Amino acid sequence: MNCTAKYLLILVQLVYAGLSTASFASDPDHCKDQNMDCVECDSLYDSRCRDPFDVSLVKRGLVPSVRCGGVCSKWVHRYADGSSRVRRTCSKNLRLKKVSPYLVCIDESRRNGQLCFCDKRNCNAAVALKAAGFSSAVGSVMLLLLWRILSVRLELL
Repeated sequence: MNCTAKYLLILVQLVYAGLSTASFASDPDHCKDQNMDCVECDSLYDSRCRDPFDVSLVKRGLVPSVRCGGVCSKWVHRYADGSSRVRRTCSKNLRLKKVSPYLVCIDESRRNGQLCFCDKRNCNAAVALKAAGFSSAVGSVMLLLLWRILSVRLELL
């Protein structure tokens, strides 16, 4: 499956899952299989995992970094009382049924959390994972579809 088809599949999955917003990363190597190190912690069990995260904890071996056959992920869940839970892990450790781990940030539809994926060594240690705007990805897909429709119609003339 080529990258364009993967983008369309991801878009359909996001709409189906009822997720409100997403951002696609612009890394040109996003379709390659990954094998990297990811920070592994959960603020429910280790308060050092919370934001702002101290990256030196990983460098000193106080918070583990594990080998990952997928991409790194950071899941922030905000509770009604104002507290939050941060889970940093490999995408292979998540039980995702309706969303493929891909270089996106996804806001939960109830606005109580965000799940981000990234593909650099220990990138899930970042406080905020950055990605390109979702609207530009949707715009690109819409332009591609419009171009295909127009191409077919012009061939018929």
